[in-house]
Amino acid sequence: MIAPARWLLAALVLNEVLYDPPGADGGREFVELLHVGSAPLVLTDVTLEVGDGARPGTWRSVWRAAGESLSPGVPWVIGGDSLGLRDATLQGTLQNGPDAVRLVRDGVVIDLLGYGADLDRQLFESRPAPDVAGQSLARIPDGIDHDDNARDWHAAPPSPGRRNLPERDVALRLAPPDPTRLWPFRQVRLTLHAHNRGRIALVRERAVRTWLRPLPGEPYLDGFSPGTAETLGVAWIPALAAGDSVGLAVRWLARAGLFQIEAALGVGDENPDNDHDLEIVRVGSGDVVVHEILFAPLPGDVEWIELHNRGTRTHDLYGWTFADATGKRVAVEQHAPLAPGGFLVVSADTLDAIAQLPPGAARAGLSPWPSLNNRDGPEGEADRIVVRDPRGLVQDAVFYRAAWGPVRGRSIERLTADADARGLLWAPSKDALGATPGRANSASAPPAHAVGLRLQPNPFSPDADGFDDLLTLAFEVPHHALGFEASVFDVEGRRRRWLAADRLGPGPRRLVWDGTDDRGHELPEGVYVLRLELLGSGSPDTSQLRCIGLVRGAVPHGASHRSP
Repeated sequence: MIAPARWLLAALVLNEVLYDPPGADGGREFVELLHVGSAPLVLTDVTLEVGDGARPGTWRSVWRAAGESLSPGVPWVIGGDSLGLRDATLQGTLQNGPDAVRLVRDGVVIDLLGYGADLDRQLFESRPAPDVAGQSLARIPDGIDHDDNARDWHAAPPSPGRRNLPERDVALRLAPPDPTRLWPFRQVRLTLHAHNRGRIALVRERAVRTWLRPLPGEPYLDGFSPGTAETLGVAWIPALAAGDSVGLAVRWLARAGLFQIEAALGVGDENPDNDHDLEIVRVGSGDVVVHEILFAPLPGDVEWIELHNRGTRTHDLYGWTFADATGKRVAVEQHAPLAPGGFLVVSADTLDAIAQLPPGAARAGLSPWPSLNNRDGPEGEADRIVVRDPRGLVQDAVFYRAAWGPVRGRSIERLTADADARGLLWAPSKDALGATPGRANSASAPPAHAVGLRLQPNPFSPDADGFDDLLTLAFEVPHHALGFEASVFDVEGRRRRWLAADRLGPGPRRLVWDGTDDRGHELPEGVYVLRLELLGSGSPDTSQLRCIGLVRGAVPHGASHRSP
């Protein structure tokens, strides 16, 4: 006959407690019992109680035995109604720490667990266990009781109905590759970590299979619909002592797109929960790309990042995150639509004044702002920017070097929004004002073979009446030149205004002149000469001269607005 003798009850212990599951508790709490004796045990008049750490001596019953039978060495689970693997149902909830749980029969405490700091002495054995969130408190090894909660109980992944320390347990974890180096046609390397969490050593190799599934569309908008699996290969876990880990390389030739990488043990073990892992990686960029960066503003100006939507659908940046080289993610907390083909500028505050930003340009604020570094670190990078959508999937990831931005106040621009681009994607802005926030990059056009100088309007009338007050000069530094210098002379050959110069290489330029001289004084109306000189050119035609008409007052009716 099976009897609940006191000496049998002395072999009954609390073995695992999950009081604060990941996310909402939602009936997923549990208490696992273990009978460490050698004969079956019938539970009668045994009560599971929860103690209130804030009110010592106050206990609340959450379960009472009704003649259940426990087999020796077999975990027995009392769980919430959302826990599938349970032998009995909790009739209440457990408390997050600092609190306590105990087993009682006829007023005698069979076992006691207290967790958290500053507990009353009556709520724990010797020393309290730590207070954990998202994990279980588990006896490791199973069933061992030193009457010291701090010694016996440890944070562990939940394992209801299974050993806390299995004899054989291999845990797999995929470590994602550096997203700033994930570009098409490169050999991609992922590291698969295999950790022996079991009690005994692995004495022979075990197979791990890996495969790849494409994820079409944008999953945060369309949901997950993984495509057909493509096998990457089989890796082998060598002999591994208990507690040791090994890193295994997973390689494949990347192509553009979003992919789900999976790994699984060929033969399972005692803990199936960690025999499989997956990681989602984007090769190349998504629809939204980092398009321009001002990381070294002039004194009084602010840092900013420009995004460009190269796709065909609007993306609302609400819930998107930005991270720098520290890895800390900061979320956009307001709706910020980015239309197809459009640009959006992100800064610490949408009220920040940003030079050259067109009126009505799309903006988003990011607080706290991930301050962008101006100096290269030991890895040869100044900083990096990783943009993730609301599901946490990378949309774009870039790094930059301090040398790419040669002077303060000049941004660096992406040379192409093509997701398949490789190598150096960035160059300093060639705009005369140093940046092009909220509009097309100056570096986006291919090098020209001719200057194509355009003056608009000509003549112009800088009299502050809101019409034709500024002369715009647009031209191309051709492929055979390194830069330019532009100045304005009067008809007697005296230089009256130096406009701009740079050595940023071929590409478009845009300048404006307000009709003043180098000291800021208004020049009288008349004819002036623009001299545009190409620097470092191998061509004999190193300069161009154009006449400019400056009128004080309205431009005469019928005057030409074309460059003479």
